[in-house]
Amino acid sequence: MKGILTIIKKELKRFFTDKRMLASLIMPGIIIFVLYYAMGTFIPKLAEVDQDYTYKVYAINEPESFKAAFNNINIEYLNPDDKSIDDLKDDVKNEEADLVVIYNGDFIGFTGETKPNVEVFYNSVKKESASVSQIYTQVLTQIEGSLNEPVFEIKAGLSHDLASEKEKTGMIISSLLPYLLVVMLFSGCMAIVPESIAGEKERGTIATLLVTPLKRTSLAVGKIVSLSIVSLCSALSTFIGLALSIPKLMQMNQAMGLTLSYTPIDYLYIILILISTVLLFVAILSLISAYSKSIKEATSYASPVMIIVVAVGMLSMFGITAKNDALFMIPFYNVAMCLTGILSFEATGISVLITVLSNLVYSVLLGFALSKMFNSERIMFNS
Repeated sequence: MKGILTIIKKELKRFFTDKRMLASLIMPGIIIFVLYYAMGTFIPKLAEVDQDYTYKVYAINEPESFKAAFNNINIEYLNPDDKSIDDLKDDVKNEEADLVVIYNGDFIGFTGETKPNVEVFYNSVKKESASVSQIYTQVLTQIEGSLNEPVFEIKAGLSHDLASEKEKTGMIISSLLPYLLVVMLFSGCMAIVPESIAGEKERGTIATLLVTPLKRTSLAVGKIVSLSIVSLCSALSTFIGLALSIPKLMQMNQAMGLTLSYTPIDYLYIILILISTVLLFVAILSLISAYSKSIKEATSYASPVMIIVVAVGMLSMFGITAKNDALFMIPFYNVAMCLTGILSFEATGISVLITVLSNLVYSVLLGFALSKMFNSERIMFNS
């Protein structure tokens, strides 16, 4: 028993006096708390409609007695002028208006067998339009419930989504694929980079390389370039998988009446982002591996980065996109937002350019830092 206690005491002392191991134990919990607390705070706000937003609504033949029920909703009733119903619908499609409501029939003097009804046209791709559609329909339901006669109908079939099939399909795909792509790319780099640097330190072979006439800066650059090439093969495989899967998704969605078409420019944007992202991942993981004593330690240190990548990738699932071009300079976040924008047909060449260039700049800076680490005896020999 005494021997067991001695071993337990020795191992616990070794663990809790090792700053690296202690950090690897604590950091994931701290990062998860910070990230998910921030997500729980800000994501609902991003999905919500601004309280000061004024919904733009076309209400055709709306009974005067109904209008008071909508006083609590911040609505601006647009004047249809001489526009046709199709023109009003186009305004909703083009996000110039949020809702078209058409009251069919006599809501005041109803005596016939056919009940009057209300048709609601909205755009599900625009959150403001989808929100006011739901609110407006709820108020109509309350009005209907408060009346004995006449009773009107708000049939499910009379609520029309004016978002194009292309936009709806793009929204579905962009909610899943960016997350999968980012996580798969990072996982591919994780399988390669720690073994190449931390693995050589663990086996002792890195010492042989460091005593050769080769400059250590050249060694660091060579490591990054070679690892990037191997990881780019993983990125290329991911890209091909994406390119081949989209037609299948198109075939599946066409059975539901949906269509989808990405252009060669969209595919070019995606592969440029994948390449720059792989370079960034390799540079980050190389830095972590150079600091670590073993593969296990490098993997442990990389776990918090993995948590960040997963959390940021999940933003695409909430349909969140960056509206400010400056946000595309934030690493990880820019990749998820740019991929989401491309797959939902909302990306611009400027956002892609900023994302790619910023990732390349970060990769170069991290590569410079890695070369400095390779020149440090204390770091490379863990002294």
